[in-house]
Amino acid sequence: MSTRTAAESRADYEQVMGPDLGAIYAELVQELCNIYVVWGQYKILFGIKQSRVDLLNKAGGTFIRVAQDCIFDQVILAIARLTDKPEIAGKQTLTVRRLATLISDAALADAVRAKVDLAMTAQDFCRDWRNNRIGHNNLDMRINPNARALLPATRLKVDAALTSLAEVLNLIASRLLDSETAYDHIVTPLPDATWLLYTLHDGLAVQGERHKRLKAGDFSSIEAYPRDL
Repeated sequence: MSTRTAAESRADYEQVMGPDLGAIYAELVQELCNIYVVWGQYKILFGIKQSRVDLLNKAGGTFIRVAQDCIFDQVILAIARLTDKPEIAGKQTLTVRRLATLISDAALADAVRAKVDLAMTAQDFCRDWRNNRIGHNNLDMRINPNARALLPATRLKVDAALTSLAEVLNLIASRLLDSETAYDHIVTPLPDATWLLYTLHDGLAVQGERHKRLKAGDFSSIEAYPRDL
């Protein structure tokens, strides 16, 4: 696992790719890594086993639903941002659609454009959600029962959209750096979402024992009552 800082990586990229492409590429790599980390935590909690969802709902279902929706929307927004136009409302944006214009090798630039086109197709549902539900409230969709529905947004579609973005960046990396990044295998520091699941599991087990003691008429332990956390 690399121990380089983001600044050190950016300096290396700029040296190999030139200051313009290297700086943009470095920031896109950092952004995509961050999205993968967030999405990885989401999948640990909600995308592996129904028993984990049941555990979370038992521990705090209302909060968990709020957190689930917030994380999902965060990832949708992040994907949409990375595929924005290079300029919006007169301001420059960090986007994969900027990369090809910075590449001097015509063949590589064309290959990157082709990969970006695939990424644009894969993320189309993200832009639909951002423009009509997350970033703005489409009035027709909210009040008209005959309005078209939002494009379906599923974990598999998010996975595909992220993979398409990784393929854009790894195409450049493989040609110019002779390496690729395994974005879907980023190691996150502990404690992570898995530790949270174990902590909740153990806490619910202790709570269950307390309830058994109370039901049996044992009120001796002050732990049976809510504490100031």
